[in-house]
Amino acid sequence: MTPAHEPLAAERRRRRWPWGGLLLLLVVGSGLAGYLWPREARALLRRMADPIVFARVEAFAEEIDAAARESGLDPNLVAAIVYAESSGRPAAVSKADALGLMQLKEDAANDAARRLGLEAPSREALLEDPALNLRLGASQYAWTLRNEEADPLRALVAYNAGRTKLRRWIRKAGSYEAWYAEQRLDGDSGVLAYADKVLEYTELFRERGRIGGPAPIPVELVE
Repeated sequence: MTPAHEPLAAERRRRRWPWGGLLLLLVVGSGLAGYLWPREARALLRRMADPIVFARVEAFAEEIDAAARESGLDPNLVAAIVYAESSGRPAAVSKADALGLMQLKEDAANDAARRLGLEAPSREALLEDPALNLRLGASQYAWTLRNEEADPLRALVAYNAGRTKLRRWIRKAGSYEAWYAEQRLDGDSGVLAYADKVLEYTELFRERGRIGGPAPIPVELVE
């Protein structure tokens, strides 16, 4: 490079620095965000909460409360599952063909119906009868909770991903605790992000006070 070009090259480097500096700050900031979880990340989650979705879910407050109490669950937890699973849309259908407010697969819905002494629901009923969908979904989560060592977060992972998949993850990692630690260390687990969201939104629904009262006394369901 000739002396005449050196000032131009230096100027170009100075112009590139702000973008490089910004990228560095973003990388460092992302690392800090993960390190500071859960307090700061939870605050961000609260700011991102959608009031329209809250209102949509709370429109089913009576049905949510009844379904939760039938299965011995906190109504605010059921509301949070509805928020995370379907955004309060009764006719929601996922890519995996999970249906309705609680995003139930038909096999899971049939199992829950049997436990509640109900007839197996049709696909149409799961999409068109919000109260039924909520009853079956609450029953399914309550059953999952009892079979996942009464750990709410673990039960949410199983509810969202499926107990079969969770069993496979646990076998591969050696234990649930090992799997959980690995996922937290990686920091990019979608299913743990889902479970965290539900637990945080349970508190948000409780603070809003529009779903139900205190957590009910647990009741045993027919297996």
